[in-house]
Amino acid sequence: MQNYFGSINHQCLRELLDQRIKDGVIRKQINKWLKAGIFENGEVTCPKEGTPQGGIISPLLSNIYLHYVLDEWFTEQIQPLLQGSSSLLRFADAFLLCFTNRADAERVLEVLPKRLSKYGLTLHPENMLA
Repeated sequence: MQNYFGSINHQCLRELLDQRIKDGVIRKQINKWLKAGIFENGEVTCPKEGTPQGGIISPLLSNIYLHYVLDEWFTEQIQPLLQGSSSLLRFADAFLLCFTNRADAERVLEVLPKRLSKYGLTLHPENMLA
């Protein structure tokens, strides 16, 4: 995906976290991590989206985000509609969708950008194979 870690929508992430995390102390800490400023070239900026680059929480938050955006969507909504077998392999922001039926692959490739854009994400055009 293109600039994945810098593209995560904070509000959307918070809504996804609401589905599982009810502990206010943990939620406050996550909000602090998301609001943490970045010191570059003598200036502090507070990003409105993305996860803290190099932050200890960044891999966890980004995996939670993609779990809901991609993993659950694919297994619960897409796979039941497919004619052939399929699987999803994902590591952080990199993923591979495998299909035994070319028509299934083409249909998913058609709707995948729409699904990702709903959450502020885009596929990197150089990494797509048909």
